[in-house]
Amino acid sequence: MQPVLSPAACLFLRQLAPKVAAQGRVKKATSQKAVQEVLSWCLTQQLSSVSASCLQRPEFYFESGLLKQIAGVQQALGQPDFRIDISTLSRTDAANISTIEQKSIGIKPRQQRVLVSLAQPQLVAGIAAQVLDIDWQQLPLAQFDALLVVENLDCFYQLHAFTLVLTYTQPLIIYRGDTLYSKGCKALKTAWLKQNKPALYFGDFDAKGVSIALNEGYSAMLLPEFATLQQHASTTMLPDKQLSFIAGIKAKTFAAELQPYMQLLCEQLEGLRQQNMQGMRIAEINL
Repeated sequence: MQPVLSPAACLFLRQLAPKVAAQGRVKKATSQKAVQEVLSWCLTQQLSSVSASCLQRPEFYFESGLLKQIAGVQQALGQPDFRIDISTLSRTDAANISTIEQKSIGIKPRQQRVLVSLAQPQLVAGIAAQVLDIDWQQLPLAQFDALLVVENLDCFYQLHAFTLVLTYTQPLIIYRGDTLYSKGCKALKTAWLKQNKPALYFGDFDAKGVSIALNEGYSAMLLPEFATLQQHASTTMLPDKQLSFIAGIKAKTFAAELQPYMQLLCEQLEGLRQQNMQGMRIAEINL
């Protein structure tokens, strides 16, 4: 099997190429790991521009002719062309330019995807679908007037069991994400916040949940009315491992309507799980 240049070596060559194009040739120390790998690969492929003694010299001059040779041999062998940044491609697109599978590089299958909760179930092949798995870049963000991010997956799937009182006519409701969907949610939220439209967080009323809401650009948190929450909150629903978030929360400046909630959380150390909010009237509390 023919040796394949590592992603680090390909990155080295890709970054080197514009400098070579501008200067004609670029000197590099042969002690560099990437240089050693590239030259060893060139020797294996018997490229005419690289002599057998090159690695014994302190420096090596890279020229455009050699870079063109390297790319040509990579293509002929079905290896990734160093000039193409595979990290920006899906695995399907990467497969079209190389027969070498590199699962650790490129866009992961769910990296751009989010779970969206539809306001009305849609019939798909006779099945009423309420949740949509979609690339967030396909969503017409301008058509929505608010973004609602739901923390827990079970609550996201059972959102109809909660009494949400929203002041928006067309909210985009998505799951915050675990290891499979979190990157897509983060990318969508970054794009959303650039529109200067409300971003709402609906999750656990505990130190971690509140910290997420306060530190990740949200404008409001969905919570039960304070009297109701206070009646059902307990210290058992604020895990000890989350107490480290309390100091950071206390350092924040809150909207007046959030003050009693913060006193309950930070002084009385009581919380309320999202799952236990079913049956309660849940509305926006500005942060």
